[in-house]
Amino acid sequence: MNATGYTPTRPRPNGFTLIELLVVVAIIAVLAGLLLPAMSKAKSQARKANEMSSSHQLMLAWQMYADDHHDRVLPGYRHGYEATDQDGQSVPFPINARYPWRLYPYLGKSFEVIYANENRGLLQQFKRMPDKAIGIYAASVFPSLGINSTFVGGDDNELDPSGKAREVFGDFCVLKTAAATRPSELMVFTSARGPFEGKIVNGFYLVRSPFFMARRWSLDFNPADGPEAWGHVHPRFSNRALGGMVDGHVEALSKRELQDMRHWANQADRDDWTLQRPGR
Repeated sequence: MNATGYTPTRPRPNGFTLIELLVVVAIIAVLAGLLLPAMSKAKSQARKANEMSSSHQLMLAWQMYADDHHDRVLPGYRHGYEATDQDGQSVPFPINARYPWRLYPYLGKSFEVIYANENRGLLQQFKRMPDKAIGIYAASVFPSLGINSTFVGGDDNELDPSGKAREVFGDFCVLKTAAATRPSELMVFTSARGPFEGKIVNGFYLVRSPFFMARRWSLDFNPADGPEAWGHVHPRFSNRALGGMVDGHVEALSKRELQDMRHWANQADRDDWTLQRPGR
């Protein structure tokens, strides 16, 4: 108290107290906990939409190929077909056996169409390779979606659709679009993954069906398993993979739907169908 009888108050500090800071930090942590899942979901939806757009363009190119080849579908993995690179130069086997360079003229001569999301960075890496031939080879291996080559377009490595197998198993492989009895259900392409430089990347040029002569996929998808465990198929969008169908539409297929052979083979009449001689 001074001589006037007035007791001055101590001025309040301008900064926050420790308790106030802790309260603010706690509020920020709570908000972050609420926002991060929403942001993660939004990011996943954006990636899905991007790959969906790529898939629609891929299916359009696939249909344009058939239109230009008297309804014959794009070869899946076939020997003896011509393919050229961006300079119009013929590419050798096995590059010309895979679908990307064969479909290249129908993609606006741009692989950005079939390399979606983080795979686009992989494509840029291929373009920067000092050895151009290696870049051309690599670009043929890792498109975001793989082709159902065994049952649509043919796969000479697994079962040549034009040889003895056709006599034994009948028309197991669709070689013309008009031959598809369920065009809205029969899948041509789906989201894939494959090995690259000791890691797994989102993309591979072909996919294998869950059943062939017998079941060949593991019972459930495990990201830690190698890509072959699920035939290179990758349900990367909330346990769903995109599927481009013969009729041109694209849809997201659940893990159960991906294991249904009616989406894979024109002859399939049940989900666990296996390839066998007609009449057996």
